[in-house]
Amino acid sequence: MDPSFEEALSGLQAQLHVYRLALQAFVRIHPDPAALLRCWREVLDEAPDHVPLAPADVRHSAMLREQCQAYAEDWTAELVELATSLSSATHAAAPRNDPGR
Repeated sequence: MDPSFEEALSGLQAQLHVYRLALQAFVRIHPDPAALLRCWREVLDEAPDHVPLAPADVRHSAMLREQCQAYAEDWTAELVELATSLSSATHAAAPRNDPGR
């Protein structure tokens, strides 16, 4: 593999990893994970082909669209899992005499 290509690819992978960690942190501190999940799904519905900000030369790339869609689906699954686990933890931590339980 070309060293400059490998360096660029490693940089993108590291950047993606850090973004995912940051998003997970935001989800964990969000007061209403279910609302965050709804908002995420609305954003996805509004994003044409999941690549609205892509440069013009690749905006219509089937490969880019498929990869963006796959990452969006992966993140949605992670968000559902985090929102569900946080919601369960919140309910478990609520006092037993709470009428909302």
